[in-house]
Amino acid sequence: MASTQAKLNDRKKDRDLQTPFNHQPHKRLARSILADTARLVLVSALPGTGRSSLLTQIEVLSGVPLVTSPQELAANSPLCLIDLPMNVQFVLPQDGGRIIISAAPHQIAGFARLQLYGDVRIVGNADLFLSDDDPAFDQSGGWPALSAFFNRETPKDASPSVPITYVRDTVLPALTGGAVAVLHALALSQRGLDAAPLDADARAELHWLQPLVLQNGHRWTFRTSLLGQIFRDAMAGNPVEHRTSSLLEAAGEPGVAIRSALAAGHRRRALAILERGGGVMLGHLEGPGEARAVLDAFGQDPDPTVMALRVMIALKSGQASHAALLLDAAEQMILNTTAEPDRASLLTRQNIPPELRMVRLLMGVYSDKPVNTNFYAEFAALLAEAPPENHLLRGSVYNVALDEQIRRGRVGEALATGDRALAHYDAAGAPYLSFYIHVHLALMHLMAGAPNDAEPRLDLARQKLTETSFDTPQDDLFLTLLDAQVAYEQGRPEAMARFAETAFERFAYGELWPTIAAQALAFGAEALLQLRGAEAALHYIDSWRVQMWRTRRFRLLVSQREILVLQSANRWREARNQLEAMATRIGHIWIESAGENLTDLRDAEDLTQALIWLRQKVLERPRDTGLGDQLAMLAANPHLSWRQRQCLAIWQAWSARRRGKIGEARRLLAQVLDTTAARSCRAPVMEERQLVVDMLDDPRMAGGPMEGRPVPRDLRRGALDIAITGLLSRQELRALLLLSEGCSNKELAREMRVSLPTVKFHLRNLYAKLGAADRRQAIDIARSRKILTT
Repeated sequence: MASTQAKLNDRKKDRDLQTPFNHQPHKRLARSILADTARLVLVSALPGTGRSSLLTQIEVLSGVPLVTSPQELAANSPLCLIDLPMNVQFVLPQDGGRIIISAAPHQIAGFARLQLYGDVRIVGNADLFLSDDDPAFDQSGGWPALSAFFNRETPKDASPSVPITYVRDTVLPALTGGAVAVLHALALSQRGLDAAPLDADARAELHWLQPLVLQNGHRWTFRTSLLGQIFRDAMAGNPVEHRTSSLLEAAGEPGVAIRSALAAGHRRRALAILERGGGVMLGHLEGPGEARAVLDAFGQDPDPTVMALRVMIALKSGQASHAALLLDAAEQMILNTTAEPDRASLLTRQNIPPELRMVRLLMGVYSDKPVNTNFYAEFAALLAEAPPENHLLRGSVYNVALDEQIRRGRVGEALATGDRALAHYDAAGAPYLSFYIHVHLALMHLMAGAPNDAEPRLDLARQKLTETSFDTPQDDLFLTLLDAQVAYEQGRPEAMARFAETAFERFAYGELWPTIAAQALAFGAEALLQLRGAEAALHYIDSWRVQMWRTRRFRLLVSQREILVLQSANRWREARNQLEAMATRIGHIWIESAGENLTDLRDAEDLTQALIWLRQKVLERPRDTGLGDQLAMLAANPHLSWRQRQCLAIWQAWSARRRGKIGEARRLLAQVLDTTAARSCRAPVMEERQLVVDMLDDPRMAGGPMEGRPVPRDLRRGALDIAITGLLSRQELRALLLLSEGCSNKELAREMRVSLPTVKFHLRNLYAKLGAADRRQAIDIARSRKILTT
């Protein structure tokens, strides 16, 4: 009974999809066919397009009977009308009249010869589909059978299973294997099939299927989105054949091809597509979302390329620690399966596949670990092993080396390495990876104090990002940050401050290289210090501390930046206390006894720490007899960056002026102003504005080399002691700051390195200038007048 009912339901569905077609278009087409002179008229179209209705019209108009078998044809008839069954071949007679036949081209023997001589007319889907003025076009796409169904049924009554069942049970069995493969690929595709790489057979099938499918620009898609959904549902249970996977891969959707192959149980095919589709760099070619979907489909597959991709996606997600655990586990698994247990300890890294070794090098970039000789050996080994045609792997190895060269300030090497990486990525058609190279090089120019050179690189990076086919919100933030850094270096900190205030959460917890994180930390804090004050800058620095997964080196950068902000805010005592508490090689005793060792410092961490100690000394004891020699020895260090050298020259000018060497102070300050203006890099002057403004306001500094020197715009905005230069002396200001920290008179004498009577002398003058009776009132008045910010 149930079986009988199912058959009745199927018949009802078929009836629902039978047309009463509009016979007028078919009459016009039938007359046109009968008037044609071509010996063969081939009606070749999808089921449900009205082929039977058209043949009936021709039969009525011509009076020639419609037959279904070549054997039924009348001899020497001037016109034969055939509805050829599937899988039946037809051989065109040598003699005879015209033939009108409903069949597929492959059923006609010698069909290509007929086409070549132009003795054939093809009536196809394009002749039978309805135009877009059909009332049900959005649902049917103009397919006559579906149009009739949707025009009869109201949307609430139209069962979606009817057209799905019709396509599955009636349409697909009537098509060739090639047409089914193309439709399956289109149904699985996420953005349509790219026309350019398709082979001739696939292009022929797509052209035959028109207008069920259309070519929009360079991609083939279903005529309407609902048609695509109908075919997707109708083919949901179909196994994905090799032809379908190949079409998806050729059309630029390796991720979909991989998932489809895996769903059909073809792991080897999926792995081969992954290898051809970018392997470990799949996420950089198709997007991280697509790569994650592929990894979900593979599950815990032990293949090295899959494991390398899993590590890479963890890195891209900002999960460097998790990526390191995945990488360790992958390498251990490979070692355990490629060697006997008692020989595992003797294995070298050559047993690890190149993809995982490259990811290991990249891990060093993300974890900010110091580079050793093994890095360069591994770099050379990977380049030697990677085939010349493996552009993705070779470009990625150069990319890793580029980051190290930038951090070491090797500009020439970095430019050459960047060009090599770009050449490989361009050859691989990987605009997203080229974007990263341009961002790296822009960052290098910023670190070298050349913002004007960074701008063209950012323009190129922006162009490559527009060529990327997937959304990259984190990389949009990279560009926003670097644009703000360029403006900051040029003396315009507003954009950098806005970035620090509004984009930190989205930026800091995504994919983040230590180099760019360090720049965001430093420039964001300095911009906030200039425009919002010390508390805003310190709050921003504290927000970076939340990321405890970062390395010891990065945590040190956070502490160093906090000390620099405290120094700039004239909170020298807090700054010195933190400096003395830091567990680093460069401490107070080392600085005081270093001598010529200052010239020989090489490590970036040591150099920064030495600079911070000397800045502390410049602010606290500018007249110290040995300070000038210490600054000069550090200035002779060849490993200083250009920006560090400019700040150091400002300190030298400040110390020289405080020691009465006005000529030397003028020369040094004039040189800094000229150099920073010439490179449009005014940030070093802005960062030391409290010292620069004080020197510019000293009448003794005018004239000579200082005559007409360029001064950055807005130099006086935001510096704490600029507003009080005309009110308090520097010692009075220092006494006020120490009072706000709760120091007693004895602590003031120790901190200021003066006697108790001298402390009382400065306090009397301070109270008189502020109109205060005691220390508490002096602090309250200073805060109300914005002399103190805390």
